[in-house]
Amino acid sequence: MNSEIAFLSQKIRRNAHLFIWIGDILMRLSPHMAMNLRLSGIGDRYNVSAREYLSICFLLSLTFSVISTIVISFALYIGGSKNIILGPLMGIFIFFFFYIQLVSYPRIIISKRVRDLEKNLLFALRTILVQIRSGVPIFDTFVSIADGDYGQISQEFRVVVEKVRAGKPVEESLETLAIRNPSMYFRRAIWQLLTAIKSGGDVGDNLSRVIESLSKEQVVGIKRYQSILNPLAMMYMMIAVIIPSMGVTIMVIISTFPGMENIVSEQIFWMLLVGLIFMQFIFLSIIRSKRPTLI
Repeated sequence: MNSEIAFLSQKIRRNAHLFIWIGDILMRLSPHMAMNLRLSGIGDRYNVSAREYLSICFLLSLTFSVISTIVISFALYIGGSKNIILGPLMGIFIFFFFYIQLVSYPRIIISKRVRDLEKNLLFALRTILVQIRSGVPIFDTFVSIADGDYGQISQEFRVVVEKVRAGKPVEESLETLAIRNPSMYFRRAIWQLLTAIKSGGDVGDNLSRVIESLSKEQVVGIKRYQSILNPLAMMYMMIAVIIPSMGVTIMVIISTFPGMENIVSEQIFWMLLVGLIFMQFIFLSIIRSKRPTLI
């Protein structure tokens, strides 16, 4: 999450303080918001509390709703429509749409962080294991991971290295790292590493067991993914290939009968093309969402 979040600018946050009391009420509807902000990194990076974030969501949703209501109502009035009530109804819909999207944003960030962390987790752990067994000090190993190309993991270890260089103990830095990260596998690996460091045990053995466990879960995830892809592939063939091909063939045949020429029009083929493109995106989204995070 390197880019700035535009709706958390200082100007918007100052205006949102007028609705901070509404944030207190909305917290009852979103009890996990504080945890989501912490795990997504938004809370620490922007120093924003759950009630302040919810008040910002309310302010922005209300602003978009009011503007949309005015614009739509004015357009309906100019067009001579008598259904002016459509303007406020659309405004209410837009309010809830934007509010749900903004409230869900931390969870989207968490999902992206988990995927990025777990994608490179096994590679990073194997690098740590090799360096530890080669006699490299644990802190130098962390520096190597921080300087490496392990995506989000390198960023997380960069924070650990900076804290240790600033005088914070390695154990405390790792504990903070484990607490504020959303990935279950990453937290498990860090806790095992931390336990071995605190107890004075063999870090390499503990890490080796974690890697072996994650490797097995990776294999299980791949097999589960394969079992999901098989019916999806059949469904894709039916919906995106066989049914459209047979449908077009049948429509062409029907159009050759006397009096049936008007049934098949150019608009139907355009609608079929748009539907096929839409189905492609749907299937791609399903396949991507089902992909295991460890691969």
